Amino acid sequence: MTCRQMCRIAMLGGTVFAAPVAASAQQVEIGIAQPNLEHPYRVGGIERAKAWGAEHPDVKLTIVDGRRDSATQLSGVEDLITRHVSAVVLSPNDSKALAPIADAAKRANVPLIIFDRKLDVPETDFAAFIGSDNIEMGRVAARFVIEKIGEEGKVIQLEGTPGASATVDRKQGFEEEMAKHPGITVVSYVGHYRLQEAVAAMEDAVTAHRDVKAVFAHNDTMAMGAAQVLEEQRLEGVTTVGMDGAKEGCEGVASGRLTGSVYYPTMFPESLDLAMKVLAGETVEKMTFLDTPMITKETHDTYCK
Repeated sequence: MTCRQMCRIAMLGGTVFAAPVAASAQQVEIGIAQPNLEHPYRVGGIERAKAWGAEHPDVKLTIVDGRRDSATQLSGVEDLITRHVSAVVLSPNDSKALAPIADAAKRANVPLIIFDRKLDVPETDFAAFIGSDNIEMGRVAARFVIEKIGEEGKVIQLEGTPGASATVDRKQGFEEEMAKHPGITVVSYVGHYRLQEAVAAMEDAVTAHRDVKAVFAHNDTMAMGAAQVLEEQRLEGVTTVGMDGAKEGCEGVASGRLTGSVYYPTMFPESLDLAMKVLAGETVEKMTFLDTPMITKETHDTYCK
């Protein structure tokens, strides 16, 4: 394989990673802005992006690590726009904090494709969105929990990063569905999508609520943290549901530590294909939503390839 055919990721300035290819007057450069590059879901997305890049040697991918900080991510994307990349594919760390980038991209005539999390701007301010219906995902999780525990019981909800659209929507969908069942009480804690913070929150939760019948976590990392605490506290028979269905979710379901996980696509390579269509001047849907089925032991082999 020639250098031109390789799509390597290299560090630039601490927060920007580039996949260089041979220079070309017609070269397309797509900036990918992730809120972080540490979470397994984000890692999986970047791996898929790199695989797509290897198949598109004339496209340069530049990947920005937001490091879970909105100011850092905003600065990284502003740098991409200043450098006049062909397009930016963005999952905002915070829907409101990253909103100013839409105007900057529009003024620079750089198409902005939003994936995974919504940006708090009018639809006219970005080229396209691709993601899943996080409100419906919350409902899917709620229905599954109800199916497992019945009409009564206490449910602990481990929320993700406050302000992130995924957190807001997953919480909304879950609580709306649970409100239809007055015998069920939902108690919420914040785990910021991180393992150790989820473990700490879950330890507090089970201290106050040892009668817990189910746990719903906004991602699989937190669900696995909850499972760890339940095992340590010897609380058996607790339904534990996560979201994302990436490697850790699939492994959690296979091992029995998780009862289920709502599958959430990484949006790669779909978001890159969408960006290329936008750059080619093709008409695309403004809002594209991908399916989010429940992964259980019965459906594991279908979704965990």
